[in-house]
Amino acid sequence: MAPLAAPLLLGYLFNWGLYGVLSVQVYLYHLAFPKDSVIVKTLVYSVYMIETAQTIIIAHDAFNAYAKGYGDLNALGSAQTEWLAVPIFSGIVSATVQIYYAYRVSVLSGSRLLGLAISAIALLQGSSAIAQGAQAFRIGNFADLATKAFASCAIWLAGSATCDIIIAGCMTFLLLRKDTKVPTTHAVITKVVRLVIETGTLTALAATIDITLFLAFPHNSYHGCVALTLAKLYSNSLLVLFNSRIRIVGGRGMDPLLSGDSFASVLPKTQPGGSSRKVNLSTRTQLASNISGVHVHEQTWIATDPESIELKEQSSFSKSPALTPDA
Repeated sequence: MAPLAAPLLLGYLFNWGLYGVLSVQVYLYHLAFPKDSVIVKTLVYSVYMIETAQTIIIAHDAFNAYAKGYGDLNALGSAQTEWLAVPIFSGIVSATVQIYYAYRVSVLSGSRLLGLAISAIALLQGSSAIAQGAQAFRIGNFADLATKAFASCAIWLAGSATCDIIIAGCMTFLLLRKDTKVPTTHAVITKVVRLVIETGTLTALAATIDITLFLAFPHNSYHGCVALTLAKLYSNSLLVLFNSRIRIVGGRGMDPLLSGDSFASVLPKTQPGGSSRKVNLSTRTQLASNISGVHVHEQTWIATDPESIELKEQSSFSKSPALTPDA
């Protein structure tokens, strides 16, 4: 009974734990980036809704297998509604995240063809995952999946791992190519590259382990432990990149000038005889919230002529560290 029950139980526990991590990340994103584009917000909240539905379905199946059907091997081996929660939802989430990365790759590279190629692989693996879910629904148990749904599952997992590796490689190369070696820019690019490599390697490794267990133990549910966490790994990886723009003001490694109670600086105003025409160069607004120690730091640059620049800067910080997003 243990080879059948243990992998699924561990998968349920990992799924619930990663859902808690995802919930915290979505909450931080909601606080920190209210001015993100509608497309990005829709992506984040849609993925979170799918993950919530998956967790509810998995909790229902776990209750039936380990409580309502306690001791019943047929209950443990039954796919129940996991044909929807695992392959279909995982395929939708992974394909959505990969297509978003493909769009970012096309923007960075200026090559629409490269973005379309990555999107095609993502759609292929996502479609295979949905097909595998439909087959699992008809089969009804885990033991026969390897023989009756081998092709769709293999394409799903292999395509997912391949797409993740391509995305991580392309993003790393393109970001390093745009590195200006300016200290501040170099630090940001290095941080993003590290996150891309780490998250891309994590999801690719998970998909590789899943397909390896699926092929090596076709009549056991060992691969189910990893399969139950795939969607959560993709969604958490996406939120890690979005939330990497958050920084802790006054924390370790931050500029000590930003850790005081308040500060203000004003550059010389317009000199006599200067032009009165004003040109709004840029406005940089950071987190606008006062919830739980999160405060505002806003800067506005207004120029009149080359000899006169007026800087108006207002900020308020509490003595405790606050969360603000980078520009």
